[in-house]
Amino acid sequence: MDLLFILLLLVCGMALIVLELVAIPGTTIAGLGGVALSIWGIFKVFAEYGTGWGSAVIVFDVIVCLILLIWSLKTKTWKRFAQKEEISSKVNEIKTKINVGDKGKTITRLAPMGTALINGERMEVYTSTSFLDPNTDIVVEEVSGNKVRVKQITENNS
Repeated sequence: MDLLFILLLLVCGMALIVLELVAIPGTTIAGLGGVALSIWGIFKVFAEYGTGWGSAVIVFDVIVCLILLIWSLKTKTWKRFAQKEEISSKVNEIKTKINVGDKGKTITRLAPMGTALINGERMEVYTSTSFLDPNTDIVVEEVSGNKVRVKQITENNS
């Protein structure tokens, strides 16, 4: 086998291993592909050039992989791939005071969670009794932190 092809196998294997460790961790495909290419390249060196060259290539391959890994971590290459945005919103940031007994209307179907309009504020609510269709009149049954439980207004509890 041509020496250039063996070197290409080794370089591609090292690149995939470093890519797995730095840029796309957890996928395993790139890492396994890199290890497979490196092992195939090292095997070909042993088969065609003997034990001396094979052992030297193993040592060289490990050293180059370590150097590439350290270099890519020090230059913060991985930060180019990292997500820099942060979600700062919260569910049901209640701006107005919601009390038990406040009335409102469902905007979406509550199955058992959905969106409702209570005291002019749109919020996520849930019902523990049944499913409620949109535009159903509701009353607040319980407020616990940012969780609001509602029930349908019927003739009995209006």
